[in-house]
Amino acid sequence: MYEYHLWIELSESTEESDCGQLDSKVDALRALVRDKLSCKPNDCIVHVNYSKVFQCSGGANHRGTDHDMLLDVLKRLVELLPGSHGLVYWSDDESPGNAVFDGYKVLVVARGEVHERLDPFLSPKKPVVED
Repeated sequence: MYEYHLWIELSESTEESDCGQLDSKVDALRALVRDKLSCKPNDCIVHVNYSKVFQCSGGANHRGTDHDMLLDVLKRLVELLPGSHGLVYWSDDESPGNAVFDGYKVLVVARGEVHERLDPFLSPKKPVVED
């Protein structure tokens, strides 16, 4: 099973969240998310105390192209909104290498870049969260 859980605070720059084009860039991101991802909730960009936050979860029985689509969205997000920051936790129980690391991986979004890390909190799945 493939799953992801995403939280990213949206910002045009590292100095100013809204440099005048935030709404139009968020609209472009929203359209891209609708086109590429099947995440829940459907309206996954929300306002939280003067901030715009992209948060959703998604998954499938088999990864297929879902992860590539997620990476495409994140690549475009950091191009449009390089000041954004947040995390995407994901796992795939069919991923090669699970015998070595059976846990969550984390995509870290910050300063216009996306980096992958291994999760230190909920991994390895056995015994941390599963028997």
